[in-house]
Amino acid sequence: MSKPLPTAARRREVERAALRHAHDHPEWGQARVAAAMTDKGIKVSAAGVRWIWQRHHLETTAKRAAALRKPGAPRLTASQKAALARIAARRGGGPGGDAPLMAREHLLGVAVREFSRKGFARTSIRDIAQAAGIQPGSVYHHFASKEDLFIAAHSTGMREVARAVEAAVATCRDPWDRLEAAFTVHVRHLISGNDLTVWTGASLFLFNSPDMQRQLRAERNRFEAIYRRLIADLTLPHEVDRSLLRLQLLGALNWTRTWYRPGKRGAADIARHLVRVLRAPLAGK
Repeated sequence: MSKPLPTAARRREVERAALRHAHDHPEWGQARVAAAMTDKGIKVSAAGVRWIWQRHHLETTAKRAAALRKPGAPRLTASQKAALARIAARRGGGPGGDAPLMAREHLLGVAVREFSRKGFARTSIRDIAQAAGIQPGSVYHHFASKEDLFIAAHSTGMREVARAVEAAVATCRDPWDRLEAAFTVHVRHLISGNDLTVWTGASLFLFNSPDMQRQLRAERNRFEAIYRRLIADLTLPHEVDRSLLRLQLLGALNWTRTWYRPGKRGAADIARHLVRVLRAPLAGK
């Protein structure tokens, strides 16, 4: 009977085997790799495989495929080429290629509903997978972690609203009309948009992670730049602090989601009233 390996040696053996499977079978998920390794006498959990892959930036199928394609990588075997072809087909490189994109969008929508219902800290990948009707491992095919999923949902919602706002203001010439158009679209997405855009307005400070806040702020700053340009175009008294005005307006707009009740006024009515209240004292009209 062979003696058990010392702890350090065993860790190296487990790591080498996990990386070898990532290289030889890039489309396999961590659960399948853990089972294959255990069958060969190398006991490891799916979470353990994932931890090793994360350390080597191989935690998603896309990253494992990219590692095989990078310059200087060893010549691919026939089985690796076949695996890469199947991965490409699933991700949009062949018939039915829209399916992965649709699955990703579906996951984002399900995730924000779970985050809204339970909060970020109390929502698990298992919760999201169950709500989406898939296995937890399938979530990791698209997102490396719950944090990545949260950031992706937030960023997608912000970009969607930003594109709509920019398209609306492009149709106006007067600076105040442009601001009203931006307000209208912004409020409309907050009160009657899809799950992503409705949720995005309240998602920034739901946790205590400085790294996540930093990443989310970067996307928010890009969105706020639209309002910075719009407010810069307004003719205002010199004593008006435009940065403070921008932040106050964004706060007022995002708070609409909290107090709004359907039936009386729509997004255009709310935007028109806000611009009217602002314009008279600020522009002297």
